[in-house]
Amino acid sequence: MSGLALRLSDTPPLFYQHGLILSDYFHSTPLITKNRANLVDCPSSLILSSSPSSDHLYSDKKRIVSALVIFFSSPSGLYLNLDYLFSVSQVYHSPALVERAAGTAPPSPTNETIALYMQVGIWIIVLLLVLASLPRAYQRWRHPSVRVQGMKLKAAKTGARGSTKTSGTSNTISSNALVSPDALCGLTHNLSQANASCLVDLVVKTNLTGEDPSWTPEDSPATKRTYSRVASWGSIFHPVYRYLSRPVWWVGYSVGLSLAFAVYTGTISFGFLYYNLPSFNPKRPGWIFVGQIPFIVFLSTKNNLLGFVLGVGYEKLSAWHRWVGKTMFLALMAHVVGYLILFGQKGKLVARVPTLYTGWIGFAGFLCLFLFSLPAVRTSAYRLFWHTHWIGYILLFVGASLHANNAWFHALAGTAIIALDHICRIFKTTFVTANITAIPELKCTRIEVPQLARGWRAGQHVRLRTVSTQMGFANLFEAHPFTISSVSENPRGEGLILYAKACGDWTDRLYDIAKSSGSTAGAEKVVGVGHVEQSTLMRMVMEGPYGGPGHDVISTFSSAFLLVGGSGITWGLSIVEEIIRDAELQRANTRLIHLVWVVQDPTSVMPFVLLLTTFADRISRLPDVNITTSVHYTRAISSTIDELFQGTKLPSHMHLIPGRPRIEVMINEFVKQTGALATSPEDLSGLIVGCCGPRGLRDNVEAVQGSLSKKMRDSIGGVEVVNEAFGW
Repeated sequence: MSGLALRLSDTPPLFYQHGLILSDYFHSTPLITKNRANLVDCPSSLILSSSPSSDHLYSDKKRIVSALVIFFSSPSGLYLNLDYLFSVSQVYHSPALVERAAGTAPPSPTNETIALYMQVGIWIIVLLLVLASLPRAYQRWRHPSVRVQGMKLKAAKTGARGSTKTSGTSNTISSNALVSPDALCGLTHNLSQANASCLVDLVVKTNLTGEDPSWTPEDSPATKRTYSRVASWGSIFHPVYRYLSRPVWWVGYSVGLSLAFAVYTGTISFGFLYYNLPSFNPKRPGWIFVGQIPFIVFLSTKNNLLGFVLGVGYEKLSAWHRWVGKTMFLALMAHVVGYLILFGQKGKLVARVPTLYTGWIGFAGFLCLFLFSLPAVRTSAYRLFWHTHWIGYILLFVGASLHANNAWFHALAGTAIIALDHICRIFKTTFVTANITAIPELKCTRIEVPQLARGWRAGQHVRLRTVSTQMGFANLFEAHPFTISSVSENPRGEGLILYAKACGDWTDRLYDIAKSSGSTAGAEKVVGVGHVEQSTLMRMVMEGPYGGPGHDVISTFSSAFLLVGGSGITWGLSIVEEIIRDAELQRANTRLIHLVWVVQDPTSVMPFVLLLTTFADRISRLPDVNITTSVHYTRAISSTIDELFQGTKLPSHMHLIPGRPRIEVMINEFVKQTGALATSPEDLSGLIVGCCGPRGLRDNVEAVQGSLSKKMRDSIGGVEVVNEAFGW
């Protein structure tokens, strides 16, 4: 073999730089031929190599190998085969490729390798976040009040003190309703005889349990113990966090979260282009898409191991789930459109598209997931969103597994994650019989489950399903989240309580059933001052608990400022009652509580006056704890407060204030009050600012706490913020 005849032909721009690289290995002399008549003598050590970015042009590598074999046997045969396989427009010398062909340099990474590296990088970042959260997680588990709470709803312990059962129902009369005689007189003032008698009867039945109002559990320590806490990274690096926590109104996320999303998107885009220029290989984004399947499924699960370790609920990780879905959509479209263009330029579009039916199945599945997850669909037609989600998952996993050789592994990993999540859901699911009662003042339904008395933390929520012909059989498969408003393991035996505001089809129907009292006889219940309502029994399925304050243990802070709006009061009441419970058990550092409730109508407080009065009575036995409740009503009233409440005596710690609260002034004043509690520089363990309400209210709280000076924060032991959204 002494020569090579190579013909050049005109080619479209897409194939520029995609020819054979012919080079004399010893002399590094480029071999260029203009036409068939121009022959160039080559040494026997001639190196043939295709450019690293042109692998997608040669789907059948065996044909290329056969051409090289013919090269050593018949130069004329080589000419014919290469003319058939390649269309060469430029032949140039590349030392790097010569080294690779000679075995002196590593080969370029494949598409699968680059996708794998990106996955490993993502999980390394996740591992670093987990390691950074371990100190706070360890400190949380050391606290006895939350060590075994927040995992599964449980019944009251056998032989627990403080509960009796009324005949004919499973309703537990809670001795937590016990109030002092003076408070009782104030509550029954100007009530009807029937209502007052029922309220007195409730207290009499409570006293039959033999409970002493000042009773302390036997396991309560004789002396109060101070529990330490670990500050969050946001509190430690507050000068930076104050800017990162600011909202970006046009994107709907904070500055920090927006930057994190931008970095993630930039990393994915880099994976598209690395070793993939000047031409674009559509296979690369396809593998990057497949590589993200386990990650996006992991972020969507309710029982999320990452959220468990980080102290973040699944509802807060859903923002990442949605954003990763957007980057996957970008990768999938680059893969599909890129191949369509490539097939079109090669004239094989009509022939190739029908043969890739498995890929179209996966594409249809993810398109179903993406389009029906848009906010407009998810908020207005949640049932459609839910059903299209599991259908899309099945189509995506099946289509991707059959479309690419190694994609089955990623689909199998995603399936295993979903299966494990549903096993945990079954473990956390409980069938109960609940008492539902309508509260017209709040237009909400009170749901009480006496048989569930422990297993959750304040601020957590449950996912509720109904098993009722009145609600419809389809509702058995539709879960709705509601925040738990009662406290777990109340020494006086109270069960789980929810408040469902009537603001949609499902909650409206539940409210109407409770209001009409149904056909099933229930029990009369005192739900507020002057409110004796007929409760209705309904079978329900409760799954949870989920969410909550994460690694923050509210009672380890010296003070708590809680701002809630509307139905967010259920979240605030559970936080307050948990602090009171821990204080009674000598497990709390908290000495100052300020609960701020923003409502439209001041009469909304009526159903909670009895409970708030109970709080005041319990706190009066705790010399180191003080509570203030401020109710701000935003709607003008046509009569005086006394006329609205008909002479009902409000708790001494409650103040009704017209207009919206001045949050900045209130928080700054509360910081000063907290600082006044200190008897030594190390005496205070910080302030917790909690907020549950609409987005505008939460953003306002973040802005105010961010404006606090370092001196103010350090003087009280730091400031932490816990935000709870109404929905997601």
